Amino acid sequence: MDLLQFKYFQTVARLEHMTRAAGELQVAQPALSATISKLEDDLGVELFNRTGRSIVLNEFGKVFLKRVDKILREVEEGRQEISDMSGSESGFVAFSSTSLNKEFGDFIFSFNKLYPKVNFHITQLGDDKTKIHLLETNEIDFAFINTVKEYPTISAVPLLVEDIFLAVSPEHYLASRGEVSLGELTNEPFINMTADHSLQEFCDYIYQKNGFTPKVICECSESSAIVNLVAAGIGISFYPCVEEKREQQPIVLLKIKDLKYKNILQIAWKKKRYFSKAAINFRDYVINYFV
Repeated sequence: MDLLQFKYFQTVARLEHMTRAAGELQVAQPALSATISKLEDDLGVELFNRTGRSIVLNEFGKVFLKRVDKILREVEEGRQEISDMSGSESGFVAFSSTSLNKEFGDFIFSFNKLYPKVNFHITQLGDDKTKIHLLETNEIDFAFINTVKEYPTISAVPLLVEDIFLAVSPEHYLASRGEVSLGELTNEPFINMTADHSLQEFCDYIYQKNGFTPKVICECSESSAIVNLVAAGIGISFYPCVEEKREQQPIVLLKIKDLKYKNILQIAWKKKRYFSKAAINFRDYVINYFV
């Protein structure tokens, strides 16, 4: 067994699709299949259940994947540690974020000007639970999360506190109002995020705590899509924003009288693990940039 086999197995296990895995690894599918078969022969068990073209990680595979993830992460951390010891300015930072908006791009750009040899692997995810899982399995260095739940293995620093506004189009009959109440919105068409999105989990909590059931006509996976649909007059939505940027939006953001909740953006990382100089510089830069 060698590291190349481990990397191939890890990718196939993550995607559970041989063709997509071959494409991501940039190898021929027959060569990838042969490598996985050789690994299974060495272990004496099959790691996947195969039915036709379907390939699904089985119980043996799940156990082995945990070990492989740890081995590959240790190797990567060892490589990075040696690079740090040699004084290299290069590095690799992996993180996950829900939004990849202009502000997000601005701070990545400004960080990259200071550390031009640092490379990134960015995963866009709306679900904070998945982000926490990726942190705990060492698949990413950092995650930008909104969850208020505390995890014993995870550290987090608040970066941004946003008020929750009601977003309406400039032509909406409520647009001239500075403030509204939830009771006025009973029959209004709402645009929600998808159920697995961290912002929607937060909104569902608000709905439940206030005994409010919105009339949902549409669900989106991107906050930018909500802005566009609200601006077009399709519906209204809850929308987090810092007060200073409230007037800069293409939609009208109204205060909600009976809503005192805040949306808190945090940067999170696993407590007990090695961080490269590049990762530490990135974390420090992000915290200083926002705080």
